[in-house]
Amino acid sequence: MFNKKMGNNDKKDERDKKDDKVINILKFFRLKILIVVLMFVVNILIFLTLGVNSSYAGDSVVSNIKVILASSEAPLDSPKIDPTLKDISNQLQSVFKYTSYQLIDSHNMSIAYNTTGIVSLPDERTLEIVPGGMSGDRIKFTIRILKKNSPIFTTQILLKNGSSVTIGGPDYNNGYLLFNISGVSN
Repeated sequence: MFNKKMGNNDKKDERDKKDDKVINILKFFRLKILIVVLMFVVNILIFLTLGVNSSYAGDSVVSNIKVILASSEAPLDSPKIDPTLKDISNQLQSVFKYTSYQLIDSHNMSIAYNTTGIVSLPDERTLEIVPGGMSGDRIKFTIRILKKNSPIFTTQILLKNGSSVTIGGPDYNNGYLLFNISGVSN
Protein backbone atom coordinates (compact mmCIF):
# COMPACT_ATOMS: atom_id res chain seq x y z
CA MET A 1 0.00 0.00 0.00
CA PHE A 2 2.82 2.29 0.76
CA ASN A 3 4.24 1.68 -2.73
CA LYS A 4 0.90 2.35 -4.31
CA LYS A 5 0.65 5.78 -2.67
CA MET A 6 4.16 6.64 -3.71
CA GLY A 7 3.36 5.62 -7.28
CA ASN A 8 0.38 7.94 -7.34
CA ASN A 9 2.45 10.80 -5.91
CA ASP A 10 5.15 10.18 -8.53
CA LYS A 11 2.53 10.34 -11.30
CA LYS A 12 1.09 13.48 -9.75
CA ASP A 13 4.56 15.05 -9.54
CA GLU A 14 5.20 14.14 -13.18
CA ARG A 15 1.88 15.71 -14.20
CA ASP A 16 2.67 18.81 -12.15
CA LYS A 17 6.08 19.05 -13.82
CA LYS A 18 4.47 18.69 -17.27
CA ASP A 19 1.84 21.27 -16.35
CA ASP A 20 4.58 23.62 -15.12
CA LYS A 21 6.47 23.13 -18.39
CA VAL A 22 3.33 23.87 -20.40
CA ILE A 23 2.63 26.94 -18.25
CA ASN A 24 6.22 28.12 -18.67
CA ILE A 25 6.04 27.59 -22.43
CA LEU A 26 2.77 29.52 -22.57
CA LYS A 27 4.26 32.33 -20.48
CA PHE A 28 7.28 32.39 -22.77
CA PHE A 29 5.12 32.62 -25.91
CA ARG A 30 2.88 35.21 -24.31
CA LEU A 31 5.99 37.26 -23.49
CA LYS A 32 7.25 36.87 -27.06
CA ILE A 33 3.89 37.94 -28.48
CA LEU A 34 3.86 40.94 -26.14
CA ILE A 35 7.37 41.91 -27.28
CA VAL A 36 6.40 41.59 -30.96
CA VAL A 37 3.27 43.70 -30.42
CA LEU A 38 5.27 46.34 -28.52
CA MET A 39 7.89 46.44 -31.26
CA PHE A 40 5.14 46.83 -33.84
CA VAL A 41 3.57 49.71 -31.89
CA VAL A 42 6.95 51.39 -31.39
CA ASN A 43 7.72 51.07 -35.13
CA ILE A 44 4.34 52.56 -36.03
CA LEU A 45 4.93 55.45 -33.61
CA ILE A 46 8.41 56.05 -35.03
CA PHE A 47 7.02 55.97 -38.57
CA LEU A 48 4.26 58.44 -37.70
CA THR A 49 6.66 60.71 -35.84
CA LEU A 50 9.20 60.73 -38.66
CA GLY A 51 6.45 61.22 -41.20
CA VAL A 52 5.45 64.45 -39.46
CA ASN A 53 8.71 65.72 -38.00
CA SER A 54 11.41 64.67 -40.43
CA SER A 55 12.29 66.89 -43.29
CA TYR A 56 8.70 67.39 -44.39
CA ALA A 57 6.09 69.51 -42.71
CA GLY A 58 3.56 68.58 -45.37
CA ASP A 59 3.73 66.92 -48.72
CA SER A 60 4.14 69.92 -51.03
CA VAL A 61 5.03 73.59 -51.33
CA VAL A 62 2.79 76.23 -52.81
CA SER A 63 5.12 78.55 -54.64
CA ASN A 64 4.89 81.70 -56.70
CA ILE A 65 7.73 82.45 -59.08
CA LYS A 66 7.91 85.96 -60.54
CA VAL A 67 10.19 86.46 -63.53
CA ILE A 68 11.38 90.06 -63.54
CA LEU A 69 13.40 92.04 -66.08
CA ALA A 70 15.73 94.42 -64.23
CA SER A 71 17.68 97.10 -66.03
CA SER A 72 19.19 100.53 -65.59
CA GLU A 73 17.27 102.21 -68.42
CA ALA A 74 15.19 104.49 -66.20
CA PRO A 75 16.74 107.66 -64.73
CA LEU A 76 18.33 107.26 -61.30
CA ASP A 77 16.07 109.93 -59.75
CA SER A 78 12.82 108.26 -60.88
CA PRO A 79 13.03 104.47 -60.88
CA LYS A 80 10.42 102.64 -62.92
CA ILE A 81 8.79 99.79 -61.00
CA ASP A 82 6.00 97.70 -62.45
CA PRO A 83 2.90 98.25 -60.24
CA THR A 84 2.40 94.47 -59.98
CA LEU A 85 5.74 94.33 -58.11
CA LYS A 86 4.69 96.87 -55.47
CA ASP A 87 4.65 94.22 -52.71
CA ILE A 88 8.35 93.40 -53.28
CA SER A 89 9.63 96.77 -54.55
CA ASN A 90 11.45 97.60 -51.29
CA GLN A 91 13.15 94.20 -51.32
CA LEU A 92 14.19 94.66 -54.95
CA GLN A 93 15.58 98.17 -54.46
CA SER A 94 17.44 97.33 -51.26
CA VAL A 95 19.24 94.33 -52.78
CA PHE A 96 19.63 95.26 -56.44
CA LYS A 97 20.81 98.60 -57.85
CA TYR A 98 18.74 98.68 -61.04
CA THR A 99 16.38 101.54 -61.89
CA SER A 100 13.73 99.58 -63.77
CA TYR A 101 11.85 96.44 -62.74
CA GLN A 102 9.25 94.91 -65.05
CA LEU A 103 7.26 91.73 -64.40
CA ILE A 104 7.64 89.40 -67.38
CA ASP A 105 5.77 86.37 -66.05
CA SER A 106 4.35 84.89 -62.87
CA HIS A 107 3.65 81.24 -62.05
CA ASN A 108 1.69 79.82 -59.13
CA MET A 109 2.29 76.13 -58.57
CA SER A 110 2.00 73.43 -55.98
CA ILE A 111 5.15 71.30 -56.08
CA ALA A 112 5.46 68.00 -54.22
CA TYR A 113 8.68 67.49 -52.30
CA ASN A 114 11.56 66.16 -54.39
CA THR A 115 9.74 66.84 -57.66
CA THR A 116 10.52 69.55 -60.17
CA GLY A 117 8.47 72.62 -60.97
CA ILE A 118 9.38 74.08 -64.36
CA VAL A 119 9.06 77.67 -65.56
CA SER A 120 9.73 78.59 -69.20
CA LEU A 121 12.03 81.59 -69.61
CA PRO A 122 13.01 83.72 -72.60
CA ASP A 123 15.88 82.67 -74.90
CA GLU A 124 15.20 78.91 -74.71
CA ARG A 125 15.85 78.83 -70.98
CA THR A 126 13.98 77.09 -68.21
CA LEU A 127 13.95 77.51 -64.45
CA GLU A 128 13.65 74.33 -62.41
CA ILE A 129 12.67 74.56 -58.77
CA VAL A 130 12.77 71.50 -56.51
CA PRO A 131 11.57 71.71 -52.89
CA GLY A 132 13.60 69.21 -50.89
CA GLY A 133 11.78 69.32 -47.56
CA MET A 134 12.03 71.39 -44.42
CA SER A 135 14.94 72.36 -42.21
CA GLY A 136 13.34 73.78 -39.11
CA ASP A 137 11.02 76.53 -40.34
CA ARG A 138 12.77 76.85 -43.71
CA ILE A 139 12.01 75.20 -47.03
CA LYS A 140 15.01 73.70 -48.84
CA PHE A 141 15.00 74.56 -52.53
CA THR A 142 17.32 73.53 -55.32
CA ILE A 143 17.11 75.99 -58.20
CA ARG A 144 18.54 75.39 -61.66
CA ILE A 145 18.56 77.45 -64.82
CA LEU A 146 18.98 75.54 -68.04
CA LYS A 147 19.60 76.77 -71.57
CA LYS A 148 18.65 74.31 -74.31
CA ASN A 149 18.40 71.63 -71.58
CA SER A 150 21.99 72.20 -70.38
CA PRO A 151 22.45 73.51 -66.82
CA ILE A 152 24.02 76.96 -66.65
CA PHE A 153 23.30 77.78 -63.01
CA THR A 154 22.49 75.76 -59.87
CA THR A 155 22.02 76.94 -56.30
CA GLN A 156 20.35 75.88 -53.10
CA ILE A 157 18.45 78.15 -50.77
CA LEU A 158 16.72 77.87 -47.42
CA LEU A 159 13.58 79.98 -47.63
CA LYS A 160 11.71 80.85 -44.45
CA ASN A 161 8.28 79.23 -44.71
CA GLY A 162 5.78 81.83 -45.90
CA SER A 163 8.34 84.32 -47.22
CA SER A 164 10.08 85.12 -50.50
CA VAL A 165 13.56 85.71 -51.85
CA THR A 166 14.80 87.29 -55.07
CA ILE A 167 17.82 85.85 -56.86
CA GLY A 168 19.68 87.21 -59.88
CA GLY A 169 19.73 85.38 -63.16
CA PRO A 170 21.14 85.62 -66.66
CA ASP A 171 21.28 88.70 -68.87
CA TYR A 172 18.35 89.37 -71.16
CA ASN A 173 17.21 92.22 -73.41
CA ASN A 174 19.64 94.92 -72.14
CA GLY A 175 19.06 93.87 -68.53
CA TYR A 176 19.00 90.87 -66.27
CA LEU A 177 16.37 88.35 -65.25
CA LEU A 178 15.53 88.21 -61.56
CA PHE A 179 13.45 85.50 -59.91
CA ASN A 180 11.30 86.23 -56.89
CA ILE A 181 10.44 82.88 -55.29
CA SER A 182 7.93 82.50 -52.49
CA GLY A 183 6.98 79.30 -50.73
CA VAL A 184 4.52 77.98 -48.18
CA SER A 185 4.78 74.38 -47.02
CA ASN A 186 1.40 72.68 -46.56
